[in-house]
Amino acid sequence: MRLAVKAGTEGRLFGSVKTDHIAAAVKDAGIGELDKRKIHISAPIKVVGEHEATVRLHEDVTAVITLQVVAAKK
Repeated sequence: MRLAVKAGTEGRLFGSVKTDHIAAAVKDAGIGELDKRKIHISAPIKVVGEHEATVRLHEDVTAVITLQVVAAKK
């Protein structure tokens, strides 16, 4: 999953990636809709690069989403 966000020249984000950003990216990709409350990020995403988020799809079913965070073009 690719997320384009505002970032500085050193790759640091202006803010951080939130669960609602991830849910919107999944929906925009046409994969389906996710409840942002069921998405877990182990540490705040504040730099560009590859990160992981865990999604609880059902009580006993979880999935890991790999996020490619890139700087948005100006």
